[in-house]
Formats: sequence, C-alpha cells, structure tokens
Amino acid sequence: MNSVVQNLVDFFKSLDMTRRLGLVGLSGLLLAIMVGIVVWSSKTDYKVLYTDLTKEDSGTIARMLEEGKIPYQVADDGKTIKVPEDHVEIWRLEIAKKGVNFTGTVGYEVFDKQAFGTTSFVQKINKQRALEGELVKTIMHIKGITRARIHLSIPESSPFVSERKPPSASIVLDVERGVTMTNDEVKGIQSLVSSSVDGMRSHNVVVIDSRGKKLSENDGDQMSNETANRMALETRMNSAYERKVEEILSRVIGEGKVIAKVSVKMDFTEKVETQTSYDNENAAVVSEVRNESKMVGVRPSPQGIPGARSNLPGEAPQPGIPETRNDVDKSLVTRNMAVPTIVTKSKKPTAEISNLSVAVMVDGKKVGIKDKNGMPVLDEEGIPTSKYQAWSEEELQNFQQIVSSSLGISTVRGDKLVIKNMEFAKEDLSEMEAIMRARENRELMKNVVKYLLIGAIISLFFFMVVRPFIQWLTENSVESIEDFLPKTIEELERIQANQRLPGLEDMLPTLDDKLNPEKIEGNMIREKIISLVEANPAKAAQVVHEMIHTAEGNKEIA
Repeated sequence: MNSVVQNLVDFFKSLDMTRRLGLVGLSGLLLAIMVGIVVWSSKTDYKVLYTDLTKEDSGTIARMLEEGKIPYQVADDGKTIKVPEDHVEIWRLEIAKKGVNFTGTVGYEVFDKQAFGTTSFVQKINKQRALEGELVKTIMHIKGITRARIHLSIPESSPFVSERKPPSASIVLDVERGVTMTNDEVKGIQSLVSSSVDGMRSHNVVVIDSRGKKLSENDGDQMSNETANRMALETRMNSAYERKVEEILSRVIGEGKVIAKVSVKMDFTEKVETQTSYDNENAAVVSEVRNESKMVGVRPSPQGIPGARSNLPGEAPQPGIPETRNDVDKSLVTRNMAVPTIVTKSKKPTAEISNLSVAVMVDGKKVGIKDKNGMPVLDEEGIPTSKYQAWSEEELQNFQQIVSSSLGISTVRGDKLVIKNMEFAKEDLSEMEAIMRARENRELMKNVVKYLLIGAIISLFFFMVVRPFIQWLTENSVESIEDFLPKTIEELERIQANQRLPGLEDMLPTLDDKLNPEKIEGNMIREKIISLVEANPAKAAQVVHEMIHTAEGNKEIA
C-alpha cells in the first residue's frame, strides 16, 4: 500500500498545474457522485399512512406521531401524512386501537361521558348530535363517498295535529373523483335517513354534492311520484323486451345485426271484484214450519119473498130448495234451506300490459361469390369476396314466429309485431385507420430520432470530451528516451536510489553493491533489460518507438 500511495503521489507531482486541476476536478466529481449515491441509498423511504384527511384528523394523527417520536411528512396541503415504510402497518394498527375517528363526527360516543345534572335540553342536543354522527358513519360505508355532512331539523312535538310539522334533513356528499351518484343511490340515501328519524318522509331529505349541485328530487306530490314510477316501469319493461328480442335473433343473424324497439303500454287501473256462487245440488234443510187449516160451510140458497125476513138466519129452509156449500182446505209450509255459497274477492294487478308494439330491423347476410366452376372468387389480397343478400320472406316469417312466441304477442289485445330486412350502413374506417397509422409512424419516427440524437450526443461527448481528457491526463510527459531508460550503470543506480521515475521501482532490478561492473557489461545487462521488457512490454515498445524516431537514438544505434 505504501508503494501504491507513493506512486500516486509521484504521478501527481509529475503533472503540470493544468493536469493537476483537471484530475482534482474529476476526482471531486466522482466523489460527489458517490456521496450522492450513498445518501440516496440511505435516505428514509416515506410511504402514505393516511390520505384524503381533514385538517382536524391530520392534526390528531400528527400529535400521536409526535408523542411516539415517529418522523412524518405532510403533503397535499395537510391531506396526506407519510411515515417511514417500516412504521406504516404498525401505526395503522396503533391508531385503530386508540379509536381515532376519521369522519370528524361523534356518534353515540357522546353519551359515554355524562356529567351529573345534565339538563334535558343538553340531552336533547346530544341525542340529535349522536343521531347525525351515526348517520354520517353509515353513509360513509357506501362505496364512492369520502365525506358526508348531515343536518337534522326535528321540530318540537305539539299535542295539536294541525300544528305538527314533519322533520327534515339536509345532506352534503363529497364523492371520489370520477364517481357520479345515480338517482337510485340518492333515493337509497334518502330512504336510509328518513327511516332513521320518526315521522320523516323521503321527499323531506335534500341531498347535494360538495359543489352545491342538488342530487335529490324532492317532489312531495304523491301523484307525481306514482307517475314517475310508472314511466320508469314502462322504460324497464321496454328495455327487457328489447334485450330478449336481440338476444334470440343475434344467434342466427349475428351480433350487432339486429335492432329491436318495443313500446309497452300498461294499464295501472286498480280493480277489485267480488263474485258469489251457490251450490244448489248440495243444499240441506235447516228448519221447516207447517200451518194447515180446514173449514166446511153449508147454507141454503136464497128463497122466499125478497126482503129482510128471508135473509135472517135460523130460518128453516123450505123443502126442495138446494143448499150452497163452501169447503176450505188451507196448508202453509215454510222451509229454511242451507245452500253452500262461495264468495271470491279478487284484485287485479295495478300494472297490467295493455298492448305491445314491437319493431325489429335485421341486417342481411353475406354470401360468398363463386365463379362458373363453383370456386370462390378471391380479391387482390387472396380473401374470398362476398355480396349482400336479403333474408327471404319465409325466413322473416320464421323470425316473426320466434319473436311472437318469446314475447307472448296476443292479437286479441291488439299487439303489433313488424320485422323488416334492411341493409345496415357500414362506417368507412379506412381513412381513420390511415390517419392512426400515420400518427403511429410519426410517433415511432419521433422516438427513433430522439433516441438516435441521445446516442449521438453521448457518443460525441465521450469521443470529444471524455476520451481526449483521459488521454490528455494520462499523456506520457517523457520527452526523450534518456528520461525513461538509463544509459549507464551509474544512472541506473542513481535512479534506483532516488526513485525519481514513478512506478519504475517495481520494474528496475535491485543491484547488488558488491556486483562487479566488468561482468555486468555483458550478459547481465542484457538479462536485466529482457526482464524489464517482459514485465512491461507497453513501455518497452514506447522506448523502441522513441529510439527509432529520435535523432540521438539514431546516433546511438549507429
């Protein structure tokens, strides 16, 4: 090591001031790069602990991390907190164990700590706060909602029905980016809140988003709501029938070659019927009352002198005068029968299909073109050609029967079904494909040119800056062969003693003080020089080069 250090020091001393400054600058640059790599590799990697936080939640978590002496970083204007990678999972569990509430609201936890002597007004306010907080927590479980705020307006109860007012609620929702609340989801939130408060109706719950846009439809008119529901039901029925027709015909005609439109008219009239039927054959006698009376009456016929005397009763009839008889036989029967009776009460559905109108449009089929020999005709690219051919009337009738059976078409109620064969228009995408290919080619050429320029710049920098600098820095400062190789034994001994040439002590032989100079003049000097050449052939070649191109060297050779 001492030898290496000494060689480096001697090499640095042998350079001039310009080369020294260049070497120092390059060494400093390399050292700075190495230090930067070390610092970058040893830098603490922070990862997200929680994101999309409120300022209150961010402050709470920051205080907990400071108490635990955990370094953290705050980003996104306080909405995101980052901690070292190895502390993420640990502190998520720690924060969960401490029961930190990230919604910024308090639910029924408000009743955990109650002071003695709390007034009824405070209890009422705490109850409303708890109810609002629990509703917020429940709404936060809905996918896509990041924050929610609820304000309940619960009026005072009144003993008079006319003075009672229904409670209402206002909800503000903050949803994730790219998420849009549908009408069904908004109605679900309205139903959730209205069902949680006694006496609240869904139309009294107003829902808006974080930008102030109203999301709910607060129409309290029952007739309007029923009309909207009926129209929505008809729309769903239309879509269901259309999907059914397209699904059954696309298996035969092909995907995307069938268009079906269905118009369903529904009858929402509510009908209630009561029907009574009697079973006379199985009638049974429950009770029977008979009343019979008989009367026999006889009297003589009118006789004698007309007047009162002849009409008096008790007079003996004159002989030979006929009698008048009046016999009465009366019978009255009252019979009570138990007849089986069947009473049927039926209520027809309020949504009954009145009639259907179905329109189906189908595309034709592609038939291959064949020549006179029955062989398919090929185009320029070798692909078989085809032509458009419409479906026959018999095939259209088959389609109509299939659709009629699947939808339950009834001519009695006036249903209509029309199936027509028309050629669908094909979009010409060749121009668009050409534009896309041209754009892709331009992007490809741009990337190729960019990377070629980068490679050329790097190559030019290496050949014009780095390589000349290295050659300039490591250029041999020996101007003549005399400065590199000693000519006599005395110079060789002096160089070895003084160690003036850097790196030469490893190549020059160690001379024995008792060595006889007369013996060295011959074979010994030749062996030493051979060993030097074998140890460092590059420098030996350079020496030979200098000897050939130097005038003094030529003189020595001569």
